[in-house]
Amino acid sequence: MKKGIVLLAIVVVLAAAGGFMFYSFKDKGSENAADVSVNTENSEKLLVSITDTDLLTKYYENEKVIHEAKLTSYPAFALDQEQQALYYTSNNDQNEMRLFKLDLKSDKKTMLYKGPESADSLFLSKDHSKIYFRLGKADESNFRIASFDLKTKKYKNLYPTANDQDDSVSSFFYNQKTDSFALLHYSVEEDYKKTDEANEKGIDPEPTKIHFSAGHESGLHELKSLEQFISDIAVSDDDKRILFTSYTQKGTEQTASIQMLNADTKTYKKIISNQKTFKLLIDAQPQFSKDGKKIYFLAEAKGAKKLKDETGREAKVRTIYSYDLDTKTFKKVWENPNGIINSFSVIN
Repeated sequence: MKKGIVLLAIVVVLAAAGGFMFYSFKDKGSENAADVSVNTENSEKLLVSITDTDLLTKYYENEKVIHEAKLTSYPAFALDQEQQALYYTSNNDQNEMRLFKLDLKSDKKTMLYKGPESADSLFLSKDHSKIYFRLGKADESNFRIASFDLKTKKYKNLYPTANDQDDSVSSFFYNQKTDSFALLHYSVEEDYKKTDEANEKGIDPEPTKIHFSAGHESGLHELKSLEQFISDIAVSDDDKRILFTSYTQKGTEQTASIQMLNADTKTYKKIISNQKTFKLLIDAQPQFSKDGKKIYFLAEAKGAKKLKDETGREAKVRTIYSYDLDTKTFKKVWENPNGIINSFSVIN
């Protein structure tokens, strides 16, 4: 259940243009020009992390490259639009996690923290004083939610408690508007047991029970639990609707769908499934638009370009799509055919 390092081989979409306009430009960060396509009809601003075949990671604010660096680990990031600062993680040669702050106005980079821990899924707190992240330690089998104080330069554990070595956070989402959390968590012991049983019988493992919880730093409450393979979570601005990617697995075949859970009724339904023009990723990273009328997600288009990195590993190009909940229509929003999207976030 642990999220591993996302490199080109495991990170994803190229679709025919519909009836909408694209903005294309030459990527100033590469000798081989990369054509980035952005749907100009889209009102949302997106922050996108993408890795090319040379394992160079670039951070885009829509069509603009705001930073680039050689990829050494899973690229977690968060943007402070008010202060024009990018927070991101990277690993050094000793495999130490480092947290950086990049001032986008002056291009000054400051290392805020260095340590043996791992960190992903960065979120900036509502008051901009802290960074929330998913914390992993080499001597522990579970993941936690932690907060990093930007003033004291220290982090503290939030969930689960420090003495709980079994409860593990597989994914979480921080809602800056309501200063609240939604998370997926599970039992490490149960997960190992089901994996061992499947290996002994030579069959596909059964999904570990995934718990949905929500709340604030002061306390979380469980909403629902499902015995499904679930990879991610996101919430609407009013905390009433929760998105997650569920998938089934038979051998090497995986089929994903995006589901929506009503936080009040605890009922859920399928919203998005595979279409003729694209195939959903098992980590589709669905997110609501700020007005709650659209869902953004990652998919792999029919005929998507296949890329090979400098180590010889291959992966297909990913594209960000939108789905209009009222009109039930899909649109291609963002793509770069010369790199693989690691992750993205809706930032306005």
